[in-house]
Amino acid sequence: MQRSLNRIHDLASPIMNGIWGYGDPFPPVRIDRIASVEKEGFSAHHLNIHSLAGTYIETAEHFYSGRETIDSLPIDRYVARAWIAELSEKEALEPVTAAELEAAVGELVQPGDALLVSTGWERMWNKPGYVDQNPFLLKEAMEWIIEKKIGILAVDMPHAQDPRADDGELLRMLYAEERLLLAPLVNMRGKGKGPFTLVALPLHIPGVCSTPCRPILIEGSQML
Repeated sequence: MQRSLNRIHDLASPIMNGIWGYGDPFPPVRIDRIASVEKEGFSAHHLNIHSLAGTYIETAEHFYSGRETIDSLPIDRYVARAWIAELSEKEALEPVTAAELEAAVGELVQPGDALLVSTGWERMWNKPGYVDQNPFLLKEAMEWIIEKKIGILAVDMPHAQDPRADDGELLRMLYAEERLLLAPLVNMRGKGKGPFTLVALPLHIPGVCSTPCRPILIEGSQML
């Protein structure tokens, strides 16, 4: 079907054998064929994936017991007007400052919007250093995001904070305000600032804090 008003962009990294991972306790992703048209008359696969495989969306329950889970949120929490903060291409372990975010989209974002932070790290997807050397938000940048009342924070890095830290401080700050995290994204460069409509629907799995998802970005905000 021809779409004349909107263009749709796929922001998800593929889930496949050999994909990057966070290490223990997360098992390696395995995708195995369990039936073929030639042998069984139909095709099917066994998917051995975890909740942070590929691109995923995550709620506060990741760090705070008893908080909202994926299935407890209304479906419209996963749809938002979105803006892309396309920053100059970051190198390994290079920080993102509040001033950079303000300069990129500070005059545009409104409470409840989604903020997509593009550092160019998607170029390292599934390459050595992707997980443990990514650029990261400074605490001041997360404070800026919280002050702006961003509803969904989306980044193109596997960690929002310095990957050398293991305290989860920045995500605890975000989740204390009941915001959502969407990570890591690809295909954000060169799209412009927006506005866009972000649709990031999780798998409908009761009781979990995160699931893989396939977010799409629709040019314009006519849906909202």
